[in-house]
Amino acid sequence: MSFTHYGQLYGANRSLLTLIITLKDQINWWIICKEKSEFTDELIKHGIRFTVIPFTNDVYKIEKKFQLLHSIKRFCYNIPWAIYLAFLALKGKVNVIHSNSSVIFIGAMVSLISGKKHLWHIREFVFEDYGLKYLLGNKSFQFWANKAHKIICISNSIRERRVVQQNIRSDTIILYNGIVQEDQVSPPRSKPAGRIVIGIVGIIDPAKEQLTAIKAIHELKKANVPAELHVIGNVSSEVYFENLQQYVTNENISDVVKFKGFTKDIAEIYKHLDISLMCAKNEALGRVTIESMMYGVPVVAFASSGTIEIVQAEKTGLLYSRDEKELASQIRRLAEDETLYNSLSIAGIEHVSKYFTVKSYTQTFLKEILAASN
Repeated sequence: MSFTHYGQLYGANRSLLTLIITLKDQINWWIICKEKSEFTDELIKHGIRFTVIPFTNDVYKIEKKFQLLHSIKRFCYNIPWAIYLAFLALKGKVNVIHSNSSVIFIGAMVSLISGKKHLWHIREFVFEDYGLKYLLGNKSFQFWANKAHKIICISNSIRERRVVQQNIRSDTIILYNGIVQEDQVSPPRSKPAGRIVIGIVGIIDPAKEQLTAIKAIHELKKANVPAELHVIGNVSSEVYFENLQQYVTNENISDVVKFKGFTKDIAEIYKHLDISLMCAKNEALGRVTIESMMYGVPVVAFASSGTIEIVQAEKTGLLYSRDEKELASQIRRLAEDETLYNSLSIAGIEHVSKYFTVKSYTQTFLKEILAASN
C-alpha cells in the first residue's frame, strides 16, 4: 500500500510511477491517492489498483488565525481514514506500507495501527524548498519518522538535513531517483550556431528562482549575446508569476523571454533547448537536472544541496554561487566555447547513465520491499 500526496505528474509522482510501472510484475501495488487526477489516469492506463481517499497533507504554507486549532482539526480528520485504511490493509493482507513524501503522515499512522512496516521516501526539505511547515511542528515529523522501518532519502543532502540533523534513529538508505533507461540515452549535442535557447524547467514558484534566470537573460541581452530563455512549467504561485511577467514587461525583454507552460512530453522539451538552468537554492535532487543531462543538454546550476551531487563543476556541468551576473557569465562561456559545450554534453550523459539508472533505482527499492515483507 503506497501513499501519494498530490495528483499532478511532477517529480515525486513521476519517480513513483517509474517504480510502479517497472515493478508491477514483482509488486502487487495498491496506491492510495488523494483525488482523481492525471496521476490516477496513468494508473488506470497501466492497470494499477488504486483507491481515492480524501486525506489531508500534514503541512501548511500560509498561517491562519488560530492556526493551532486548524492544525489539530486537520490532524484529527485523518485519524478515521487511517483506521479505515489500516483495516483494509489487514483485510487485504498488505505486507508493507510505503509513503512517497514527507509531507504526509497518514502512511505512518496506518503502519502504526496495522502493525505493518513502513518505508518512507523523504523527497523534500519541506521548508527550505517549498516554504511549508508541519501542522503540529517539526516534533511531529520526528515522532513518526522514528517509527519508520526504513527511511529512503533521495540524496545525501536530504539525509543530512532531514535525518542526521533532526536526530532520527530509523535505518536510512540513499536511493537516487532512477531516470535513465538504456534505450533513452541521447547522442551528445554539439554547440549550435546562432541564437542559443536556454530553458528553466519546473513549477513556477519563488523556490525555483525563475527570476534569477530571467535577470541573467537580461544581462546577456545587454551584452548582445544571442540567446533566449524558455520558462517551462505550470504556475504554483500566481503572485510570483505576475511578478515575473511584470519584470519582463518593465525591462522590455519579451523578445528573449518566453513562458511556455508545461508538457508531459519530456523529450519534446529538451529537443528544443541548448542549455538548461537549475537556479533553485534548495533542490533536494533535481529530476529536471538529470533529465537535461540525459538528453545531452549542458546544465548551469546553483551550487548547493542535492544539485552538487549531480553536477560536477567543470566536468559534467557548470555551477554558480552568487547572482544573475555570475549565472549569465557561465551561460556565456557555454554559448561561446564549442569545446566546453561539447565536452559537458558528453560527460553529462555518461554521468547520469552511470548513477541515475532506472534499473538500479527499481532493483534497490524492490530489495527493500522484500526485506520489509519478511
